[in-house]
Amino acid sequence: MGRALAGYGLGLGLMTLAGLFMSINEPLTYSSSQLDIFIILLRAYTPLLTPISSVLGQPMIGGYPPLGVIPLLLWLAIGYAMGLMLMSPEAAGKATFLTSATIIMLWIGSLFLSAPAWQDQHAWLATISGLARDLISRPIDVAFILIAPALLSALTSQILETIRQKPIREEELEER
Repeated sequence: MGRALAGYGLGLGLMTLAGLFMSINEPLTYSSSQLDIFIILLRAYTPLLTPISSVLGQPMIGGYPPLGVIPLLLWLAIGYAMGLMLMSPEAAGKATFLTSATIIMLWIGSLFLSAPAWQDQHAWLATISGLARDLISRPIDVAFILIAPALLSALTSQILETIRQKPIREEELEER
C-alpha cells in the first residue's frame, strides 16, 4: 500500500504541475481570499479533462481552444512513468486510477468551492453551469482518463516484473 500512496502523490503532483503550465497563459483574477486556490486548481485541471476531444480538435471545457495531443500524451506519460517507478502492477494501477479519480473530484469540488472567490453569484452560476455541461457531454474523455492511464501503468509494471523475474528462473533451471 505504501508504494501505491507514493505513486499517487507523485502522479497527482506531476499532473497538477503539468496543468498549471498548460494554463499559464490564462489571466488570473486576484482577490484577498484564500479560496483563490480553488480557482487555480480549476484552471490547472480543466485542460487535462479533455484528452480525446482535444486530439479531435474540439474545444476544451469552457470553450478554450484545443491543445491537440498534449493532454493525451500527459496522461499516457504519467501512467507509463508510474508503472516504471512502482514496478508492481497492483500498486501502479491503483495509484494511477486514484490520481485520475482525484483530479476529476478536485475539479468538480473546485467548481463549487470557488463560489466565494467570484465577483458575483451570477457569474459563478453561469460558469459552473457551462463547465459542468461541457464535462457531462464528454463521457469518452472521462472514461479514457479513468481507464487508459491505469491500464498502461499496470501493463508497464507487469512487463517490467516479468523481465526482472525471467533471469532468476533461468538461473534456477541451470542449478537443477
